[in-house]
Amino acid sequence: MLRIVRNQCFVWLAIASFLTSSTARGQESLTPSSISAILQQAVQFQLDDFHHRGWGLQYRVHRTDPKEDSIREVIETEDGNISRTLTFKGRPLTAEEESGELARLRALTPEEVRKRRQKSESSDKYGIELMKTLPKAMIFTAVAGQPQLPNHARTQVVLDFAPNPEFHPGSTTQSLLMGIAGRIWIDAETHHLTRIEIRIIQNLNLMFGILARVYQGGTLSYEQKPVSLTHDAYTEIKMDVKLRELMVHVAPYQQTLSVTDIRFLPTAPSVHDAVNTLLAVPPIKP
Repeated sequence: MLRIVRNQCFVWLAIASFLTSSTARGQESLTPSSISAILQQAVQFQLDDFHHRGWGLQYRVHRTDPKEDSIREVIETEDGNISRTLTFKGRPLTAEEESGELARLRALTPEEVRKRRQKSESSDKYGIELMKTLPKAMIFTAVAGQPQLPNHARTQVVLDFAPNPEFHPGSTTQSLLMGIAGRIWIDAETHHLTRIEIRIIQNLNLMFGILARVYQGGTLSYEQKPVSLTHDAYTEIKMDVKLRELMVHVAPYQQTLSVTDIRFLPTAPSVHDAVNTLLAVPPIKP
């Protein structure tokens, strides 16, 4: 069940991956009308990037949470993502586990990958609805002093956002936006998102609280970097929340996804070619 709750929480991470773009170069040009235009442009930009076709990425992701500490090599194919597990529970795979992982990859078919992608795209509709609603559901303001992130050569535009009291949610999904606030950093030259931080400012009920409740005080953050002249990839996602599952168990939940070794693939490979690439990745030794 915790996996289901995690999937619901990733709705908020979808928001993070959708925000980007700016035409401003400093706080003085960030008027309410320019911010509105920036966000409308951002919606379309990130939708195009999020549901990309034709190109892909290869990267290594390190995932840690209360039940998992794993490293996987991931390739985005023309049919969907596939991955090879390199470590499990903080250790390299045993010879038996490695043999099983390679056999799984060799048996993978494009049909299986497409089915997984279809399931993912079905759940993405919630994130898409939130993303489209965000510009009118929130009030965005330029942050005084425009505090810059370290280790970024170019200037960033910094905006805070909070619920718009005049917005009336049109669905249960949209109502979740009334429980978050945060801050975003945007590259002022390339118009791409650098970082977003989300704070949960009131309890969020998933499926009216029957499935889960995410408690006030939780935080999420998302960072990305450019991988080509026009596209970006996430480099880190962090989640630190307190959850109640099925109206019974309350527990803290922390998860970190850290991405390294990102390669931009101008043409998305076939499943066959990606499998061969993954099979050739050297295993991580003890």
